[in-house]
Amino acid sequence: MHKILTIAKWALMLISVVLFALFFTNVVPLSDMQSQIENGTTNMFLGWALVLLIVCAVAAVAFPIVNMIANPKSAIKTIIALVVVAVIFGISYAMSSGALDSMAPTLVESDEATRLWSGAGLNALYITLTLTILAVIASEVYAKIKK
Repeated sequence: MHKILTIAKWALMLISVVLFALFFTNVVPLSDMQSQIENGTTNMFLGWALVLLIVCAVAAVAFPIVNMIANPKSAIKTIIALVVVAVIFGISYAMSSGALDSMAPTLVESDEATRLWSGAGLNALYITLTLTILAVIASEVYAKIKK
């Protein structure tokens, strides 16, 4: 299994390096947007980005599941972490109003549901950022007290 993952990693890296070289050496014409659309270069780069995104998403979901099956004691920690994340997002969603802010630019039309989910995401970001900063400060204080 380890050998397959290593080969897959190197194959993805090689394809990415080749596309990177094509992009920056201008072998693929990128100067004109219309020519990019006509010859499909934009689709090639976006398609590869989508492939990498899917590979990362599958790996991000599959490896913790495999780890939980292999080590059932770690499953409890993972489940607790998922519950904490769900609670944080639940609080964020409850705090979000979905109202249009008078200070927000109206470049893109959005409905109330979109604004509600966007606000929930921002609130979750603020909560996790605050908790992260508090955790760093607490760990430093604990380390100083312990000495």
